[in-house]
Amino acid sequence: MSRAWQVVLGSPVNRRDILGIVRTCREETGRTFNKQYESAISRFLVDASAGRIYLIDVRGVPAGYASVSFQQSVSWGGRLAVLEELQLLKAYEGQGLAQRVLRAIIGDLENFGPDVVVAYVKEDDPLAAVYEIVGFSRTALIRYSDQESDESC
Repeated sequence: MSRAWQVVLGSPVNRRDILGIVRTCREETGRTFNKQYESAISRFLVDASAGRIYLIDVRGVPAGYASVSFQQSVSWGGRLAVLEELQLLKAYEGQGLAQRVLRAIIGDLENFGPDVVVAYVKEDDPLAAVYEIVGFSRTALIRYSDQESDESC
């Protein structure tokens, strides 16, 4: 018997499913999806040193995605994995799936070897509590950007 859900590492093989679920999730929450965004995702699919994108699959149907970027950090003391986005379709929210998915992604990242995993989450994001449940600590962060953004963080 197969699991009812799974987290699948993005690759060129599942590119169409990844791009489709990212577009759908973003549109469902009123956020844009454009060529620049598609290009960033595509890089994660072919360059493991840049980051990872995960497809969240429920019984063979794309249900969400997560993206993680990698960087070297002096302030964090090594290789940093930044969990940038974790989003489920609204139909899959409230079922405890986000917590299970987050644990699976952290397990994959621990095997991949970053020194620290951090997540950027707005305080009013419904998933903020999930990060704390799985062991993330809330820290103060003021983020500055030279670009306007409709992103969740």
